[in-house]
This record gives sequence, structure tokens and C-alpha cells, in this order.
Amino acid sequence: MAYLLPIFKTVSVIFAISAVATGAQAIVDPIGFSRVFGLALSSTLTDSVGSLIDNEDAVTSRTTAILHYHRSLTMSYVSLMGVRQLATGIILLTFAYQNKWIEMATILAIIGIVVAGTDGIYLSRAGARQLGRFHAIPGALIAALACGVICSNA
Repeated sequence: MAYLLPIFKTVSVIFAISAVATGAQAIVDPIGFSRVFGLALSSTLTDSVGSLIDNEDAVTSRTTAILHYHRSLTMSYVSLMGVRQLATGIILLTFAYQNKWIEMATILAIIGIVVAGTDGIYLSRAGARQLGRFHAIPGALIAALACGVICSNA
């Protein structure tokens, strides 16, 4: 099982770099991030606000203000989730730099099941079953690899 650790190192560093990149994208471009993630905010917020604003007879300025407030609130929430993603990536890269592979495996075993599994469930519930599988299956595989590394070094 000497091959597990080198494979895990490669996979975990790729995951960490991806977490930094996606976290930064969520901070800078929350709507673009939501589209890539699979729950596009643009179609549910931007498009509906735009179509309502074009119909000035049907929309009061108060309704417009409420829609803009909710759009801003949602974009802020996505950015806050991005900060957490970015922090996760930085923590994992720090562990990689310090050669703390068992610690990194422990975190990825948890993230692989809890976070990726939950992403998969909610994406599937939102009607994006393929994207749900795209999140859940790799997460489960990373968790299995991480558990293999933990067990082989116990």
C-alpha cells in the first residue's frame, strides 16, 4: 500500500488548489461561481429582476428595492461561502507544505463525505442530478483514499 500516499499527495494538493481557486471566484464573481457550481443565481435573480424592471407598470420602486436587496444579500452569502472555501484550500496547502499528510487526510475524509455528499444531495434536489453525482462521487472517492492513507499509517 506504499502507493496510496503518493497518490493522495497529488489528489489532495490538486483539491487544495481547486478550493483556493473556486473560493476566490466566489468572492470576486458570485454569480459566475453559482453557475459553475450548478445553482445559477443569474437565472433566478438577475433575469427576474431585469424582466420585472422592464415592466414599470407592474413594479413599484419598493418592489424593485426589495428585489435588489435580496440579490445583494444572496451574492454576499455566496461570497461568504467562498471565503470558507478559500480558507479550506489555504489550510490544506499549509498542511501539504508542512508534510502533515495524515492531518490533511483526516480533513479530506470528513469534507469528502459531509460537504461533497451534502452538495450532491442539494444539487439533486434542485433538479441537477448529474451535477449532484459530480460532487458526491469524487468526494466519496477522495474520502476513501484519505481513509486508506489514515489506516495504512496508523
